Amino acid sequence: MRLTCLFLLLASMQSVDAQQQSPKVTLRCTGTSRLVGRPGAELEFAPLSNLGIIVSDVDQTVSFQDKILPITKITPLLVGFSSQYANGQPTISGRIDRLTKSVEIDWTYENVGENTHWELKCRPEGRFRDWG
Repeated sequence: MRLTCLFLLLASMQSVDAQQQSPKVTLRCTGTSRLVGRPGAELEFAPLSNLGIIVSDVDQTVSFQDKILPITKITPLLVGFSSQYANGQPTISGRIDRLTKSVEIDWTYENVGENTHWELKCRPEGRFRDWG
C-alpha cells in the first residue's frame, strides 16, 4: 500500500513538472555582427547585446527582433531556420547549437555588400527545457 502511494505521488509530481514546461524556449544572446560582402569588412566586428531569440515548439518557428522564421531542420544537435528573399527583404538563415546554445545567423541581401554574419553566445532565460 505504501509503495503504491509513493508511486502515485511521484507520478503526480512528474505530471505537474511536465505541465509547467513551456512550448517555447527563450534565449538571451550577445555576440558580434560583421559584413561579409566587401573585402576587408569581415575584419570589422560590431557588438550585439541583449538579443532575445524565441524558439517555439508549437509554431515551429524561431523569432527575434521583428522576424519570425520557420524551423527547417531539427536534429539532436541543432535547430536550423531560414526565410526566403521577398519584397526587398533579405534571406535570413541560421542555426542554433542545442548543446552549446551558440547561434549563427546569415543575412543575404540583393546587394552583396550588405551581407552580414552574426555569431552569438546565448543562455536560456528562466528554466531551460530542451525543445524538439
